[in-house]
Amino acid sequence: MTDEQRRRRPPIIHPVFLTHPITGRKVLYCNPGYAVRINELPESQSDEMLEFLFAHQLQMKFRYTHVWTENDLLLWDHLGTIHRAIADYRPDEIRLIRRCQVMATKVFDPAFLQPVHELAATEIASKRLV
Repeated sequence: MTDEQRRRRPPIIHPVFLTHPITGRKVLYCNPGYAVRINELPESQSDEMLEFLFAHQLQMKFRYTHVWTENDLLLWDHLGTIHRAIADYRPDEIRLIRRCQVMATKVFDPAFLQPVHELAATEIASKRLV
């Protein structure tokens, strides 16, 4: 980030590990672009631990690189994802990028999707019969 970007986003304190509100799984909530210190550790141990965590999360097995085609739509869960845009397009290529952020007041109930899962299972089963 530039100095101006850092000025507009002053440091905040948050846990390094969160529990995902929907999956219940632990999420590593720090990345090399923003995390600068683990307050509960002495500075040298904090640096060492962050280096270890960053090296872990930046392994190739955890990476996904999207190869864009026209009309693509890409969504990700920001709680457990590090996003890095790659300028892999020419200046004359138009890219429309919109950020949508859900400001939920309730945790998602997975039962809400049960009818959709049942419909998908029925369609998959019918295609196997054809």
